[in-house]
Amino acid sequence: MHWGYLTVLTVLFPLLEGQSVGSRLPRWVVPLRYRLEIVTRITQPYQPFGGTVHIDLRSERPTKKLVLNSRDLEIRKQRGVSLVAKGGRPVTVSHIRLDTQTSRLAVYLKSTLTVNTTYTLKVSFTSVLRNDNNGFYSSNYVDQNTTLAQWLAATQFEPNHAREAFPCFDDPIFRTPFGINLAHPHEYRALSNMPVKRTIRHASLTDFVWTQFVETHPIQTYLVAFSITKFERPGFTSKERPGCPISTWARPDALSQTEFANLLVAPLLSFYEQLFNSSLKLRKIDLQALPSFAYRANENWGLPTFAEEAILYDSELSSMDDQQGVARAVAVMVVHQWFGNLVSVVWWHEIWLKNAFALYLSRFGVHALRPEWDYKERHALRLYLEVLDHDAHVNTDLVAHMVADETDIWSAYNEIGERKAAVLFDMLHRIMGEEAWLAAVRRYLVIYANRSATSTDFWDILQMQVDRNGRLGKGLNITRTMESWLRQPGYPLLKVTRNYGNHSALVQQERFFISPQFKHRAAKNPCWWVPLTYTCPSCLQLDSSTASRWLTCPIFPSREDRVPTVLLEKVVSSSGEWLLLNVQHSAPFRVNYDLRNWQLLNETLADPEKFRLIHRVNRAQLVDDLFNLAWSGFMEYPMALGILSFLEHEDEYVVWDATLVNFERINNVAKRDQNYRVYKSYMRLLLERQFQRVLTLYRSNSFGNMTHRQVILQLACQYEVPACVSLARREFEKGTPAKAGWMTIRERETVFCTAVKFGTEAEREAVESMYYNSNFAAEQESLLTALACSRNAFALKRVLKWTFESVGIRRHNARRTFKAVVSNSVGYGLAMNYVAANMKYIRNYYSNSTNKIVNLMRPLVERLSTAKELEFFSNYFKEILQDMHGMDQMIRILLERGSDNIHWERTKFRPMMKAIRDIILWRDRGNSMGTH
Repeated sequence: MHWGYLTVLTVLFPLLEGQSVGSRLPRWVVPLRYRLEIVTRITQPYQPFGGTVHIDLRSERPTKKLVLNSRDLEIRKQRGVSLVAKGGRPVTVSHIRLDTQTSRLAVYLKSTLTVNTTYTLKVSFTSVLRNDNNGFYSSNYVDQNTTLAQWLAATQFEPNHAREAFPCFDDPIFRTPFGINLAHPHEYRALSNMPVKRTIRHASLTDFVWTQFVETHPIQTYLVAFSITKFERPGFTSKERPGCPISTWARPDALSQTEFANLLVAPLLSFYEQLFNSSLKLRKIDLQALPSFAYRANENWGLPTFAEEAILYDSELSSMDDQQGVARAVAVMVVHQWFGNLVSVVWWHEIWLKNAFALYLSRFGVHALRPEWDYKERHALRLYLEVLDHDAHVNTDLVAHMVADETDIWSAYNEIGERKAAVLFDMLHRIMGEEAWLAAVRRYLVIYANRSATSTDFWDILQMQVDRNGRLGKGLNITRTMESWLRQPGYPLLKVTRNYGNHSALVQQERFFISPQFKHRAAKNPCWWVPLTYTCPSCLQLDSSTASRWLTCPIFPSREDRVPTVLLEKVVSSSGEWLLLNVQHSAPFRVNYDLRNWQLLNETLADPEKFRLIHRVNRAQLVDDLFNLAWSGFMEYPMALGILSFLEHEDEYVVWDATLVNFERINNVAKRDQNYRVYKSYMRLLLERQFQRVLTLYRSNSFGNMTHRQVILQLACQYEVPACVSLARREFEKGTPAKAGWMTIRERETVFCTAVKFGTEAEREAVESMYYNSNFAAEQESLLTALACSRNAFALKRVLKWTFESVGIRRHNARRTFKAVVSNSVGYGLAMNYVAANMKYIRNYYSNSTNKIVNLMRPLVERLSTAKELEFFSNYFKEILQDMHGMDQMIRILLERGSDNIHWERTKFRPMMKAIRDIILWRDRGNSMGTH
């Protein structure tokens, strides 16, 4: 029975010997099959459930003890556990022991098990449904048709929560078939990984039925899934894939919003099957949208689960960002069928591997379906900029975390680390070339299909491919290159010094810090293997996306503090040409040029006719580099703001999207200064021409291809450009935002926010009423965020209460609404007080997840600007959050953000304001001369 699986385990076990396994289960007892029966009384008080699990197993050593996982399950010590050998011979259980600290159930036997003999372990258990979105949990939602609260039960087993639903060998190394039978009230519907085999009446429970499912193929416990809901029917079912119906399920009043996600699945599966040259044999796929789901998505075999806003789409109310978000969520789920399900991780320290694969490769599927979105370009750039922002601090995380035992598992879930790994996959893809990269990915899937693999396994396969085509060159090694990026924090700043006489450029590296005053706390002399790409006016016809040279590191580092350098010869045709490195972010680093090269770049950017000679992605990179070089002190603000003046004629979304994030960071500190009005005046000047274009197109009722309109409208109203405020209030009074007019959902949010901020109580109550009546998760979130713009303290307190205490708010997006309250000058103090008074509730709300609570707190810390506030947060976090696992490092990360603000406010704010005053004065003089 499943001999191939046992062989794979035997091969893998020696690979794991070098790891610190800590509280991992013994490896010599191997589960072969599960038969699970659970009765769920979802309509009863406390919502109890219970059942029996039969586990066929074998031991590869003589033993008198079986150890498996169980957490928060009641197991009867006398008759709750039994063991039978194949053929029916019972093995007497002497006693059992439950260790709550390690979540282990130890079964002690009176006789020794025979090696390689099949036994069946039977365990009966009871418990109650959880309320923390983990294990087997319950949640509720309000049915808009009946206005009644409806309960549902669902599972979230990744990473190690299957043990909270039934006793099991809850370790990713084990793949086992599951036969699942669920008993539930007859008016509810049960779903699981496989199709329903049959539904029969329960023999003893009135009005209960058993839903029995086809047995799964061998899968890990964290991929097992089932649910019990009043979702009577799927919104849509596609039969485009023979033998594999694809259905989307949601609460009854949201079924119409499931069509778009449903239509994506079959084409995406076909695309990736062709890309990977690997076919999936799935019996069915049920995509399930769960209200109040704390995670964005989970890729369970056959029953992937999603937060509602991740896959529900309303063609009249959703923005393009929302639509792309749905496509991304579905594509990530589909890629996970290969990377994560077909090939899984050996242990949780490499959970980043499967998630980074899915994140990176998802963009190709979305782009193939909707090339007009430019999604591949936008997604790649956004990830790149997010990684550079987060990784510029002293206290930053490595991509891979050690997970010595199960208490460390959550530290391995690191969104920024996964994004950095996805950016590095992009780098590898480019330096290897399409043919070698794709061949390596396909070989990896063939070799490790239905097995577990490590990152080292993948690097070895990549090396094999590049050795064949010789593209990397002599002495360059994939593992060495990747370890330089994965095993040390941060990323390099490349300093480029040109020799204008012989047309060469000297490139040297150092670690970039957003606040260099803290760099003494970090390791000295880090070094990265950096592929170098460059372009120039005379190079534009050449393939500049391929790395022509490398900035390398010493293979055997010495104690000398030598800065790694490389000389690029004949990089331009003349001294009057600009030089640009890191073509379309070929690798994660920043670049600072000598003064003359910056001047040459500025001459091109400042020319409305020539600025497009620099690709829009590189213009976005330049914007981000300029802001960060000025913030960190590598460049003076007069020069940075002078170059950034080209934004007055910039018309690409990706450039303005990069601009938005950087202005927000400055605004966080500037808005609390008495000279904030001067900064607002500068922003209005910068936005004036762009918003005038929005206004002109609005009056002509034609917006053409103005992709950055959403960003311009948001910034113009945020900085109170009078025409924008008037437009927003006028549109609100006309009722335009409530209709499917010219505005997207994000633009409607800007209009709602402006109306609430500058209007009367009538406007705020109107938005509140829309929120109550909305049936669309993304719109609800948008309306609540707009309500956070109110200047009424009582109304803001109510928004905070709704955010964390209302049934209607989706947990996944509570942070966005909380951030909106914090961004409000009236709301900042209220948010601080709410957190101080309700941290215990918030911790429970987020299931005591360290990462989620830190992400919630970040907007508060990013807006502090005084040492007194920093001291308050430091003491508060240590007092309230210190007991949370891994919080020490997270607190350091948070507080460094606050320290950055304080240092910048003390050292850079005044020079920036002087530069801004000079720009305003120069513009005023220019205007006055023009009038004469």
